[in-house]
Amino acid sequence: AWQPSENYEILLNYTLRDTEEFEDGTGNTVANTQSRMPSYLAKFKYSFGDSLEHSITAALNDSVSDEKDVAYDAFNTTSASFGNVDRRIDNRVAGVRYQWNPLDNDLIDLDVNLTYADQQIGQTYITGSASCDDGGVISSDPGCSYYGTPGDPFPSSTQDADHRYETTKLTAKNSMYFATGSITHDLRAGVEISRRKRLDASAAPGGTDNRVAVFAVDDMSIGNAWTITPAMRFETQDIEAHDGSSSYDNSALMGGISARYEFASGLALFGSAAYTENLPIIDDLGTPAYMTRPERSHTFEIGGSYAASGVFTANDALAVKVNYYDSRLWDITSYTSGYPVSVPLEKVDTSGFEIEASYSLASGFYTDLNATIADGEEYLSGTASRWRNLAADNARLTLGKRFGEAQDLSWEMVAAK
Repeated sequence: AWQPSENYEILLNYTLRDTEEFEDGTGNTVANTQSRMPSYLAKFKYSFGDSLEHSITAALNDSVSDEKDVAYDAFNTTSASFGNVDRRIDNRVAGVRYQWNPLDNDLIDLDVNLTYADQQIGQTYITGSASCDDGGVISSDPGCSYYGTPGDPFPSSTQDADHRYETTKLTAKNSMYFATGSITHDLRAGVEISRRKRLDASAAPGGTDNRVAVFAVDDMSIGNAWTITPAMRFETQDIEAHDGSSSYDNSALMGGISARYEFASGLALFGSAAYTENLPIIDDLGTPAYMTRPERSHTFEIGGSYAASGVFTANDALAVKVNYYDSRLWDITSYTSGYPVSVPLEKVDTSGFEIEASYSLASGFYTDLNATIADGEEYLSGTASRWRNLAADNARLTLGKRFGEAQDLSWEMVAAK
């Protein structure tokens, strides 16, 4: 990093991770375990204006991920059906950003960001790793009949397919701080334009996804107790197959609201409600029924917090926060029953508690506790079962002591169920 003057900032970084083939416990070399993963970052910022209220930033990032013998299904939604692959991912991101934040105008805090991302994924199937691959041929198991005749070569065109995604996005947003009577507003509003293009590949239809969205979030403070935050987003989409054989137009209005009331004692109560829609994606162009059915969800939260000092001894500090959430996902297209018959889930219900607590003393001793308790069910054909992506219940306890502002010694325990 280098700042030759107050107007110029330069950041350069290069990282190389180079690993050779490793040896197993008996000293034998394990083939195909080597990797070479370089990455670099170049960032330049120029600030100008009487009070440096304007700035232009340009950035370029290039990174490589080289994975060996990993699950083809990175989200683990299909068990071992597709087996494992060697996967190399090349990511390139370039961006230009303009910011304008005049010191004498609370109505202007402009941020315009243009980015281009190019992701290329190369994959090679690991023979014998799929559940129906018996050493390179289709297994005689009756459940594998949909792959073809037992004994024939196992088809792996899907696992061997290479992919490329190109995404261009322009986001312009402005933050304004103003008052209307007794209410102060911190309003953030903007527009987002994006274009995503995917290369056509086996079992992965190519196409172009063009979207335009407008959004606004307003943090409204009423007196010293109330904070109310409404949010809104309207999004339109034009998605087209790579060969122009089909196209779909969709739109969605989504939003939410949160409210918080803080008592003079340090106790606060809060709650929120949100409704969101996830518009169809390029992956689903091969399933016309999915292309006009966005995934929908709503989430409700309620909780309380307490923060105070001098609770047990002079100059100590205590903070506690407990939050309960309840969420439902429906019109699902991302999760199915799996093979041989792929049926989308009807709905997913999740709920749980999130707990945060901290206590510190003036001497530097402190304690932090974080815990989550979750429950969830997925529904298929009217039958409920445990949600496949449900996070484990977990707790994290930290005991430590700070020595001045530069040193911190701590012990941490993590438990999960």
